[in-house]
Amino acid sequence: MDIDATTRIGHGAFLRAADRAPEAPAASGEFARVFDLADARKRRMTGPDRIPDEVWDDISRAGQLADDLSERGQSVRFDTHRLTNRVVASLVDDEGRVLRPVALGELFGTEPDPAPAA
Repeated sequence: MDIDATTRIGHGAFLRAADRAPEAPAASGEFARVFDLADARKRRMTGPDRIPDEVWDDISRAGQLADDLSERGQSVRFDTHRLTNRVVASLVDDEGRVLRPVALGELFGTEPDPAPAA
């Protein structure tokens, strides 16, 4: 906002239509560029760096297991152990009461990581 004691508050802050420079047309002659999200997703999912089908299968299976637990009124809660700062898991009921601790190996399996982090 332009404040000047010699003019009204805000006067001159906005250019009149006659004083504005004409807008240049888009360089390509397009009014607006449209992105087709379906095509972008398809390229992302079929490219060489796409997520493997095995990973999608694992994600689907994890969702099914979570739904099964929910139907029984249970869920898995992840926390940080207050002494070791390591991730711990617990089976809890709908009210958040711990039913039993769960080993991470029980949740995620014990298969070795095919590409361990460096």
